[in-house]
Amino acid sequence: MVNLKSMVGYLRSVGVPEDRVILITPPPLCEDAWEKECLVQGCKLNRLNSVVGEYARACLRVAQDCGTDVLDLWTLMQTDGQDFSSYLSDGLHLSPKGNEFLSSHLWPLVEKKVSSLPLLLPYWRDVAEAKPELSLLGDGDH
Repeated sequence: MVNLKSMVGYLRSVGVPEDRVILITPPPLCEDAWEKECLVQGCKLNRLNSVVGEYARACLRVAQDCGTDVLDLWTLMQTDGQDFSSYLSDGLHLSPKGNEFLSSHLWPLVEKKVSSLPLLLPYWRDVAEAKPELSLLGDGDH
């Protein structure tokens, strides 16, 4: 927890307010698939989903203590006892489907944080193809 709190503290020290930070818990571990991967590498199972859950709960506590948002991937992927193995490529790391799952839950949180930011550059369709510098640097509408 100390490490994660220090990361949030560092962000705060360089001007990133807590309301702009989103912590993400680790995904659950599929022990069977990860054990197979470990055996291929010549070692035994070196992680347990219950321990990953402890890390996830610590992340939730840090988010609460620091006033940041949090995406609880560990819990979301295991909701209603669903089979989350397809979200993991090797039992530990996210697969393409897992990345899609993450994105579908993270994007609404990001959108909420950036929706009120001003648009600093023109919309891509409004950039003049022939002379984009006019659209990007001023001196004309396009």
